[in-house]
Amino acid sequence: MLENVTKVDLNMEYLIQFQLNIMTVIILLVIYAMMRIRTEVESFANQILQSTIWVTIIALIVDPLSWVFDGKLFFGSFFLEYSTNFMIVIAPSVLGGLMLSYVDYYIFKDRRRIFKRLYYFQPAALTLTLLIVNMFYPIFFSVNPQTHGYSNGDFYWISYVIIGAMYIYMFFFIIKYRKQTFAYVSRLFIFFFLLPIIGMIIQIFEPRLEFSWGMVTLAIFVVYVFLETTTGERDHLTKLYSRQSYEKYVNQLIETEKDFYIVLIDLDNFKGINDQHGHLKGDQVLVGFSRILEKVFHPNTMVSRLAGDEFMIVVENHMLIDDASHMIYNYIQKSDDPDLKQVKFSYGAKDYQKDMTIDQLYLSVDRKMYEHKHNEE
Repeated sequence: MLENVTKVDLNMEYLIQFQLNIMTVIILLVIYAMMRIRTEVESFANQILQSTIWVTIIALIVDPLSWVFDGKLFFGSFFLEYSTNFMIVIAPSVLGGLMLSYVDYYIFKDRRRIFKRLYYFQPAALTLTLLIVNMFYPIFFSVNPQTHGYSNGDFYWISYVIIGAMYIYMFFFIIKYRKQTFAYVSRLFIFFFLLPIIGMIIQIFEPRLEFSWGMVTLAIFVVYVFLETTTGERDHLTKLYSRQSYEKYVNQLIETEKDFYIVLIDLDNFKGINDQHGHLKGDQVLVGFSRILEKVFHPNTMVSRLAGDEFMIVVENHMLIDDASHMIYNYIQKSDDPDLKQVKFSYGAKDYQKDMTIDQLYLSVDRKMYEHKHNEE
């Protein structure tokens, strides 16, 4: 009975000691869930941030476990104590690489840059190499084979030097490329890196204060709120994808070198509807036409409203645009809205060719659309 009470008291002590870690993990899981639920067009930057969240969650779980296993004598406790401290040492450099990859991609929008730079994991590779050496000579830490107790190695400070060098590089990277993005974004990125540095410095001087990973979590939260959270993914009126979503999606397809083509559709007589029946009726026609586009094009296509009466469809399958055009006209004729039945449209289609930019692709399909419009007149 006394043994059971002791175990309960010990578990409660752990719970109290690491309650900050528990709450921080919960916050990160909430952020991750929000990203998965609210983001309909996932960018490469979003994927990197999600990976950053998971690395932080793992570190937050492993960190208290290293304290729990310290000095415990049961089967496998030596391995658990050693492996948890192993992960604690390498996690910050992995996290730093992901953070810098996020900033790099956000500025340049080029995933190939990230691949070529190996996700900035060179410091993590160096740390891993030293951790392998650590198994034979305690550079970072050692675990006593008899007592399973942890102790710092002779050169534990090297891990802080590696992390510190990464953050210094990050700072100069942001300063160097600050003109390639908005000023507020540059300031936000500096804040993004500054928070973990503050947490690391506090924990160096006072190890009992678990500020380091909490600050990383705060940095992730700030970036998510200001850079990843957006209400602009859907067009407010038609609920189709917005121009912003279209551009993000096409850039994603270009970066991954996938085959696709785009279709630009423009309503020919929409101005007359607005002039004759008013903008409210014009809005109703736009909504009705948008619903038709959603019916005609398959689920693996993106239908977006660029502006006004201009629509863009991104197609990754082999659907023929002439067949789609006939289907649109058939749906228009079946509409209960007499004004929608009067709608005519012009379209142009253009397949993506290697090394085309999104602007070149748009200009090409725009010319084809106007050629079609003039031929129909």
